[in-house]
Amino acid sequence: MNTLGDLASRRNNNFNLIRMIGATAVLISHSYPLALGLDAVEPLSNWIGLSLGELAVITFFCVSGFFVSLSRDRAGSTLDFFTARFLRIYPGLTLVLLLSVLLIGPLFTTLSASEYFRSGETYCYLTHNLTLFSMRFHLPGVFESNPWPGINGSLWTLFFEVALYVLVSALGASAFYSKGRQFAGFLVFYATLYVAFKALMLNSALFNDFYGVESFFTWSLPFVLGMSFYRYREHIQHRFIGFLPFAALAACTWRTPYFFECFVLAWTYLIFYLGFATHPAIDRYNQLGDYSYGVYIYAFPIQEILANLFKGIGPVSMMLLAFPLVLLAATFSWHVIEKPAMAWRRGLAGFLRSRLNIKDRRTSTGRGAA
Repeated sequence: MNTLGDLASRRNNNFNLIRMIGATAVLISHSYPLALGLDAVEPLSNWIGLSLGELAVITFFCVSGFFVSLSRDRAGSTLDFFTARFLRIYPGLTLVLLLSVLLIGPLFTTLSASEYFRSGETYCYLTHNLTLFSMRFHLPGVFESNPWPGINGSLWTLFFEVALYVLVSALGASAFYSKGRQFAGFLVFYATLYVAFKALMLNSALFNDFYGVESFFTWSLPFVLGMSFYRYREHIQHRFIGFLPFAALAACTWRTPYFFECFVLAWTYLIFYLGFATHPAIDRYNQLGDYSYGVYIYAFPIQEILANLFKGIGPVSMMLLAFPLVLLAATFSWHVIEKPAMAWRRGLAGFLRSRLNIKDRRTSTGRGAA
């Protein structure tokens, strides 16, 4: 019986497809409030208390936790790790922000061009979202009459994604080796904080306004589970039957305060089972490219454009019109921006390493990429 460790060493898996399905699920989920307003009920919300979009974000974070840990484990240095992460996130993000500010904004703002470009809010949108701190989701006069005003509400996850990259880096590659107790100590520390915060949230109204902290624990949970699946990959069997106890636990905690944690655990196991359950027909999808990030960052502004051009458009019509346009943008982003940028990883890391006189762990210790 294969373990996740056996399967993770192979190149063929289904995670490109899983991420693409997740990004498409976000598009579907957002079509309801973008077409009908913020009070619209998104798919799955009444059933499991999570929207289809939130389920997709959980999927992104657990998959990211696994593969970002693998990236840190294999990186020659912290600089190599952050160079790879930077080139995966920022080239695509920079382009969509520039297009939003310089093209979509001037075309759809209710302000004059001079008013739009004189507004400090225009440039704050660009600078704040590039730094990922105090992120902005509106441009002056843009889509203000839409059912859900804004320009790209999907970008909020990137702050948490990058913050969790920092967490992985802080643990260091040694946390993901086959020996050592560093990661186990981290898990005990994280679990203690999580349980303490959960107890305070449940028993004290004073903590209801700690939105940032609550969000961190909410979205770090699937990421940390993904990290754990990577760290203990040699001990986790790739068996569907292993999912059933976690599914039963989630079902038993339905409508209790602990359902979310049990559900995320079960869902994470299922995602990794499906992700490594390869099939030749699905393997061919990987040859197309990884369009999920492009779909994720372009869907929201394209859907806002449709809501502005076709007043009263319904959710289903928005999905059908938006998806081919988003896929076209994502395909361009992958082949022209994202993939070429990732090819610069070794060269850029080597250049920075030589400038900063940083040694490559793989050459200094003789340890090859795991």
